[in-house]
Amino acid sequence: MNAKATEHARRVIDRHLFVPHYLAVLANAMISSQSRFYLENYGAGINEVRLITVIAHTPNQTAKELSSMLVMNKSIASRSLSELRMKCLVRDEVVGRSRTFTLTEMGYDLNEKIVHISMERERRLLAGFTPNDKAILIGYLARMFDNLASTVDLEQMVADDRSGNSSEA
Repeated sequence: MNAKATEHARRVIDRHLFVPHYLAVLANAMISSQSRFYLENYGAGINEVRLITVIAHTPNQTAKELSSMLVMNKSIASRSLSELRMKCLVRDEVVGRSRTFTLTEMGYDLNEKIVHISMERERRLLAGFTPNDKAILIGYLARMFDNLASTVDLEQMVADDRSGNSSEA
């Protein structure tokens, strides 16, 4: 078999037909532009903004609960919560052996600005979508999120690859 034939026999991912590619590219582009915008305009990074929006919606959560809700590393959440505390955007309260977080008035004021910008960003992102399209999209994304746990444990697949027993997908 010549090199050209071998090249064509190899499996590749066509990024134009691969859903994780679109999800990753969309997420990266949105996070990058949002992070820059919020840092320049409000002095808060994207992790801080994400925490503010969740605390505004669901106050009195621990760092562990917040990191779980956001699928964020707990150390990043804790660091960001410390920053928010230093900026007087959140306050914490010790409840038993836990520390819970709520927004301060300044935090709620910033959240109002975030909501305004976020809703406009979503409106522009979904230009041309009907309300039904949006509901269907959210349903699909929620189902994908529910399926996410099943994509994490790929140890057997890696073990099969190492032993030469890989199965075709």
